Amino acid sequence: MLSLAAGLGTLYLVWRLWDLRSKPGAGWLLLALGGQAVACFDYAGALLVFAPGPRSVLAAGFWLAVFVTAVGFLAFALDYTGRGGLLRTWWFRAYLLGVAVTGLLVVSNPLHGLVWRRFEVTPVLGLAGVDYAFGPVAFLSVLGGSFAVLVGAMLLFDTVASYGPLYRGEAIAVGLSPLPPLVGLLVWVFELGPLPALNLTTVLFLPHVLIDLYAFVYSDMFEFHPATRRAGERAAIEDLGSPVAIVDEQGRVVTVNGAAREDFGLGLAAVRTEPLAAHLEGEDLEPAAGEQVVQLHTPAGPRQYSVVTEELQDSRGTHVGYTLVFRDVTAERRREQRLEVLNRILRHNLRNDLNAVQGFLQAAEDRVADEETAAMLERARRTTRSLMGVGENARSIEAALQSDRDRTTVDLSALAGAVADDLARDHPEATVDVAVPAGTTLETDRQLLRTVLENLVENGIVHGTGQEPGVTVRLEAAADTSGAEVTTLVVADDGPGIPDHELEVIRAGEETDLAHGSGLGLWLVDWGVRSLGGTVDFETGPGGTTVRLSFQG
Repeated sequence: MLSLAAGLGTLYLVWRLWDLRSKPGAGWLLLALGGQAVACFDYAGALLVFAPGPRSVLAAGFWLAVFVTAVGFLAFALDYTGRGGLLRTWWFRAYLLGVAVTGLLVVSNPLHGLVWRRFEVTPVLGLAGVDYAFGPVAFLSVLGGSFAVLVGAMLLFDTVASYGPLYRGEAIAVGLSPLPPLVGLLVWVFELGPLPALNLTTVLFLPHVLIDLYAFVYSDMFEFHPATRRAGERAAIEDLGSPVAIVDEQGRVVTVNGAAREDFGLGLAAVRTEPLAAHLEGEDLEPAAGEQVVQLHTPAGPRQYSVVTEELQDSRGTHVGYTLVFRDVTAERRREQRLEVLNRILRHNLRNDLNAVQGFLQAAEDRVADEETAAMLERARRTTRSLMGVGENARSIEAALQSDRDRTTVDLSALAGAVADDLARDHPEATVDVAVPAGTTLETDRQLLRTVLENLVENGIVHGTGQEPGVTVRLEAAADTSGAEVTTLVVADDGPGIPDHELEVIRAGEETDLAHGSGLGLWLVDWGVRSLGGTVDFETGPGGTTVRLSFQG
């Protein structure tokens, strides 16, 4: 009756888990439970059969069902914990072959007696027990199956326990679940109990079923399975496009991912347990030095890498090594170098030459009596002055793109007033009105914000209409959708407005063959405000341009 109850409980467990059969490992668990149910029903029936022939057939069926249970449980543990790839390896196939050969030996035992040499039906408590004399195959198969089940239980316990308190009870249950029937099987085969003719394994499947019901049905262990996390960990390292190396605290290689093997020409088997530095030609790499840039010689030639290192610690917080992530910055560094050279030429060489041209043009204009020629020289002088302004904007943009911002408390009224005073001296014909309340402050980079304001105000003056162009700088205070206070500086002019094609370039964020901005001023404003953590909005039309610079705080 107890064996039947264990079999019925197993079927109930199969029924409850059937809808989850598509989950990782669930199919293998159902196979193991199927073998378990067959073993329980088989032995329950065998206890009522006293005829030696039919009884030996049922005994063989029990052994085969136990083999299926052991194989299914190990495969379930591997697949559920994210190690399903091992099921396709040669060693697992060899294990399956060994189980299959053992099953054939069980079926053909009357021919060779390798599984049991003596099989005598012995009445025990009114049931048909069997007095065995087990052969070497029986002991080897039971020990091998027990080892496979224990490995599976350890994998499950360790993986589920790694979730922390969330699945602590389930982890204990999973680790203990296989033990009762496993102990019953070992006691029976090695004849350790008081009734060696009776096999209590199927009776001990009852607590096994109850524990599994708790772990897999009445919790969410199949809803949040560790295969996802293990696959994520593998993808985060092995499938990462950048080279990754994991070394111990002495810099010896523990593992490297595929990108590292390909980029650096490393063979994992050859470099494992050896210092990583010994296999990387080029500048010295120190794992404990933190983020660094090194030049390494690779099969593709010299390359520069930005290396980010992170300390590895075990569960007790002990330092056990480092993770090194390499990012190829060769193209980026070359591009930065070219931009620096071009910027230097633009800022220095071109500026100096244009200063000389400006002087010659002024001198020539002073000596020419012909008005038409003088007008052409004046136009040429304005053009060179404009080109010099481009160089100044390039220098300002370089400052705007610097990553380190020196933020201080800035008095916006004083800053806008200083900008207005300076530009009024340079352009006495223009009017610059400031309507920013005294005492209005903002945490920002003073110099960069001043550069942005100067650019906008001067642009409004230069492109203003009439003999006395006017520009207004005022303050708008509002709150965004989250309720945070937003400070908005507004610069408005009465010019003809910014052409649509120039604004489209800024909004698109890139220069294209069909849409070129006429200068760097708008880029300076856009990049500068974004670098300060703000946003910029342009409103333009025939009546002028209004630019809003918005900052939180």
